[in-house]
Amino acid sequence: MHLVFRFRLLCPWVSSFPLFVHKSHSFDMAASYWDSHCSRNLVSKDQLDFSHAEDRLLGLTREHIQQLNVYFCASIAELAKQLKLRQRVAASAMIYFRRAYLCNNFCRMDPRLVYVACLYLACKAEESLLAAKHLAVHAKTLRPKWSYDVKDLLDMEMVLLEDLDFNLIVFSPYRDMATFLADAGVDTVCGQRAWGALNDSYRSDVNLLYPPHIVALGCLCLAASASGVELSQWLQRLDVDLNQVAAVVAELSSLYMQHTYVISTDECHRLLDLVCQRWDSSSVGPGERRR
Repeated sequence: MHLVFRFRLLCPWVSSFPLFVHKSHSFDMAASYWDSHCSRNLVSKDQLDFSHAEDRLLGLTREHIQQLNVYFCASIAELAKQLKLRQRVAASAMIYFRRAYLCNNFCRMDPRLVYVACLYLACKAEESLLAAKHLAVHAKTLRPKWSYDVKDLLDMEMVLLEDLDFNLIVFSPYRDMATFLADAGVDTVCGQRAWGALNDSYRSDVNLLYPPHIVALGCLCLAASASGVELSQWLQRLDVDLNQVAAVVAELSSLYMQHTYVISTDECHRLLDLVCQRWDSSSVGPGERRR
């Protein structure tokens, strides 16, 4: 576990964002989460395994799909940073992206357009309004071969709203992390590592699988292990499922070890073009591929 953060030195995409810290709040955040409809956004491992079924039939492996997910989440982060948007906007966009592909496939809905549309939608949801034309210009600057226009972006926004069932509220772990750091009393280095792990968590599945306070605790435990900070006594005081916390730590450790680098843009295009060509030549069901 202590080796995990050595991978961070090798990962240019890890924690590239400035930290965005919410004001502290009480531990009733978890109760508020479960009392709301937002808890229904959690999915099971089986649901994740079932996603991208068509992509896998057309030749993408689970490793390819994870590589593409990491690539597009990194692209969201890079585009948001270029636009000087808050980390929370990027985080919400990544959640939208991952939710959208629980019921879609890369072969039917091009993620090269979807990731930009997710950021556009997150800007609205997080009250960081941005003109579609301005976003399209920056997307073209970031990826010169980006082949879409403003109309495509606005059309995809409508598709995403429907696929997300018009539920744009995202309960993030940031406020929980601020509370836990203050209560645990860890040092600055451990705290910075915890924030970095939390930012990186959006490139994994943990925010789809576990409630926000569990994700925050998992990131804090990962940082504490890397920093040599003992948290066992403090953790025993919390009314949480430590097995879930351990699962978050394991997921993030796997992310750092298996995805040290993001795949190149050329490799992304190769994988997507291959699966789309195979889908075009073999599809027999209703519906057209969404641009």
